[in-house]
Amino acid sequence: MTRCEEILAAAGEVQPLPGTVVRLISVINDPNSAITDIVEAIRYDQVLTARMLRICNSAFFGVSREVTCIEDALRLLGTLKTLQLVMAIHTSTLLARDQRGYDLADGQLWRHSVGVAIASCAFAEHTRPANTSLAFTAGLLHDIGKVVLSTYVAEEFAEIVRLVNQEGLAFNAAEQRVLGFSHEEIGARMAERWALPEAIVACIRHHHDPAGLSEPDPLVDTVYLANCACLLLGVGLGSDGLCYRADPAVMERYGLHEPQLETVGIQVLTELRRVEEAFACADSARPCAPAAK
Repeated sequence: MTRCEEILAAAGEVQPLPGTVVRLISVINDPNSAITDIVEAIRYDQVLTARMLRICNSAFFGVSREVTCIEDALRLLGTLKTLQLVMAIHTSTLLARDQRGYDLADGQLWRHSVGVAIASCAFAEHTRPANTSLAFTAGLLHDIGKVVLSTYVAEEFAEIVRLVNQEGLAFNAAEQRVLGFSHEEIGARMAERWALPEAIVACIRHHHDPAGLSEPDPLVDTVYLANCACLLLGVGLGSDGLCYRADPAVMERYGLHEPQLETVGIQVLTELRRVEEAFACADSARPCAPAAK
């Protein structure tokens, strides 16, 4: 058994994606899905429904009447925003704890992941993937391998950082040299175990290396560019931040330039702040200002 396989075997304690999320991803992946399919995928998850309604009824949204059901939430937020909110709620528990192996404090991996998810939606307008609705979910889950590897990276952390600082390696390249594999591969292998769509698995496996594919994949490029934009602006950075640069070949495919990455990044910061405030309003008793219309 290789070390990669040993880590995957030991990672059984990592909380898998809840059944609701797996069902919802299946709905998102089906272009023939209707709003009723979304409602059915969500409505029987009592914890999720309660938290969604709490967020929708928080002072942050400033709704004129009480939101009492998932159908009301869909009418208030729209289909895309509802899907995004569901995914953000369900992954917050998995991604929010500290990832010591990556020098990420509580909440930082979730913050970075939500930022990349938001940016993925923005870049999807340029890259035009076949299934735009998957962009948010693929962006949200792109770094899931860090949850698995964090415990195991901790022991080799100093050597990985030395390679980054002294030899100028990107963090994932340093992982590869020290561990023999990187968080992308571990994350993709976990996604396969969870039976996620191959499109999402590919984004997780290649979110630092879209050139590793035999043919360009617009959805992978979307998540790659989103990740670059968030890293450039320091959204949820740990010790691996600012060690990546956008591949010129990917930028040229879509006629993009680095200032456009920064522009999207600034838009992400604004939307990310709204998401964080909405969650804070729902999870605390303090009053919050309504979102700007």
